[in-house]
Amino acid sequence: MRAVFACLLTALLCACAGAPTQTAAPVSPAVAAGATASSVKPLAAGERVEAFLAAYKALVFRGLPNADQAAVLAEHFSPALNGLMRGALAGQQAYKARYPSDKPPMIDGDVFSSLFEGATSGTVDAVDVSADTAIVRVKYVYSDPDTGKAIETWPDRFLLVREGSNWLIDDIEYLGGWDFAPKGRLSQALHETAALH
Repeated sequence: MRAVFACLLTALLCACAGAPTQTAAPVSPAVAAGATASSVKPLAAGERVEAFLAAYKALVFRGLPNADQAAVLAEHFSPALNGLMRGALAGQQAYKARYPSDKPPMIDGDVFSSLFEGATSGTVDAVDVSADTAIVRVKYVYSDPDTGKAIETWPDRFLLVREGSNWLIDDIEYLGGWDFAPKGRLSQALHETAALH
């Protein structure tokens, strides 16, 4: 019996020794701490706008971002713009509570560009950096969903501020020239909506 047990134990030890071991991939301290990619590697002004455009396109929504969507986009915005977003969302919700049958402001349409329908594509066209501020010009195209033919093209400007070695979006200036295009800046619309709270 002891001989059988010894043989089984020897076979088991040999099998374990020959089996490949799995080791966890090394995790950087920043990732282990839950840091975002942008906090690991600061983004230049143009890169920040490109990262925002990609994140916004992936979320697929219109109007003000809800709390979950705002949390995803927050890393691209300055503290001031994030505060305005929260205030506008509170104002929008207060308006809906007071006037449930009315449509509150900034509930639909693309609030991050001049065109209500939003852009099909957007590319960074020019970057102008001056000390701790930057202006990033984005060229937008809206194409027919059926034919792919460009229907509207326009520029908008992203205004950024430097936070340490990183750049964050602080405002957006609407430059669409057609009738009913929004005028001014995103911050103005957010202030007006926040005032409804």
